[in-house]
Amino acid sequence: MNLDSLFSPVTINGLTLKNRAVMPAMGTGYGNPDGTVGERLVQYLARRARGGAGLLVTEVCAVDPRGKGFQREIGAWSDDLLPGLESLADAVHREGGRIALQLHHAGRETFAAAAGGTPEAPSPLPSVILRQPCLEMSPGRIAEVIGAFAAAAARAEKAGLDAVEIHGAHGYLL
Repeated sequence: MNLDSLFSPVTINGLTLKNRAVMPAMGTGYGNPDGTVGERLVQYLARRARGGAGLLVTEVCAVDPRGKGFQREIGAWSDDLLPGLESLADAVHREGGRIALQLHHAGRETFAAAAGGTPEAPSPLPSVILRQPCLEMSPGRIAEVIGAFAAAAARAEKAGLDAVEIHGAHGYLL
């Protein structure tokens, strides 16, 4: 089997990767409860870049505190969170990798302890899996969350991350 293509550079929409090896998002829980990036997460992803992955995708990153899926989820809902995101980008870049921030809102697929209150969703239907109630989002709130995705993407760019990935699987909000 010829794997030359796997280990050759590729450019995608102006972003050049040193190879085509991509590490997908993997939940670690290495963020801090306040949404800041933990040093353990920085070291974890830097080691993966050092190992040779051309692109690393972070674990889920909440665009709004109400959208956290777990208590130690990193966030991008505030400029106060930029220093940690910058350290993440810097660490991966020092090791020769590129990094994408996975933007996320859990919607009804979360717990009050993570979301800071009753989970929210476009309708009041409870999660099929978690079987807990949720609040119906108003059209205004939906617009706020759309704006939160855009603002989080802008913060990712400001922090030096190379791309964003929008998480829309597993019954999450999108």
